[in-house]
Amino acid sequence: MADDRDPCSEFQRAFSALGVTHLVAPSPQAKGKIERRFGTLQKRLFAILAYEKVGSYAAAQIVLDREVQRQNATVCRTTGLSPSAAWENALAQKRTATRPCPPSPLLDLHLALPLKRRVNPDSQIDFLGRSWHISPTKRSSITLIHHPMRQFWAVTRPHRLRSITGRKSLGIIPCKAVSF
Repeated sequence: MADDRDPCSEFQRAFSALGVTHLVAPSPQAKGKIERRFGTLQKRLFAILAYEKVGSYAAAQIVLDREVQRQNATVCRTTGLSPSAAWENALAQKRTATRPCPPSPLLDLHLALPLKRRVNPDSQIDFLGRSWHISPTKRSSITLIHHPMRQFWAVTRPHRLRSITGRKSLGIIPCKAVSF
């Protein structure tokens, strides 16, 4: 992860910015059930990938999708329902709090990593082993909003990213949003 940041806190920050509550299993027994399913999936997936001699991400994604579909159709002994059936029941009983996903550009900003960077005297910032020119600013440091493998933005007021309405100015310093 960039700058040795804690991925758990970044995960929680993104959820909080999107207004999502992260609930964890309330007991060791409940944690054991879900962890057992994940453990089975991971062990099985490793064996299947090796057996099918998967050599690319695209082929691995096909196998993963197939296995997730199979896992979602597997009936749980204690509930008598598959995860897919349990989800359908929750939807039918209106026991879900689903809502539409924010627009893609806004979602990209919330899922990106905020990183502090010093502004050099020549209005450049150093990032990813290169120097990037930004518009002149009186600030000595700025925040980069880095969406790994895609792009980054130079921002003067990162605290405004908490607003998911998109109505507030993000204080983006005029510079090219760099795509990778």
